[in-house]
Amino acid sequence: MVRSLIKLILALIALLIAAFVAAGILIPAEQTFSQETEINAPVETVWQVLNDREKYPEWQEKISTVEIRDANTWTEISKDAGPIEFEFVRKEKPKAIELKYSTPSGVSGEWKGELTFAGEGKTRVKTFDKLVVKSWIAKVFMSMFFDLEEFAKGWNQSLRKRAESIGPQPDDSRN
Repeated sequence: MVRSLIKLILALIALLIAAFVAAGILIPAEQTFSQETEINAPVETVWQVLNDREKYPEWQEKISTVEIRDANTWTEISKDAGPIEFEFVRKEKPKAIELKYSTPSGVSGEWKGELTFAGEGKTRVKTFDKLVVKSWIAKVFMSMFFDLEEFAKGWNQSLRKRAESIGPQPDDSRN
């Protein structure tokens, strides 16, 4: 009886390990998501919010601090995921921003945002998010605990709220 129970437990453990490994192999390494958000603020204001990286922790609840290294690179310390390294790939004021990011755990990605005039005092923001997870173990855990679509929607809604909560900002030629 005890032997049968031990065999059953070992078989279940082997089955769980096999399922975990199979999931890690079968889950796609890359996720993408795109979205449009209309913001009741001028393009210049939205641009200013996107480029004021030091203030991200004020309106992005998952970011505890931002460490600016230079005009194009910075580190966001996430409350959930630890440090995330960012780098601007392209900035076309006030129309487009492209950046790439990476984490020490092998997660990397890119974010692209396009800002267009959407009527009097309004901006349409089109975003594209791409997330790449290299480790099969990380793919399993990311699929269990991280939803790129929900994260991107939440980030864009926080951007909308922040831009709508402040008035038009003076032009800042540094950005």
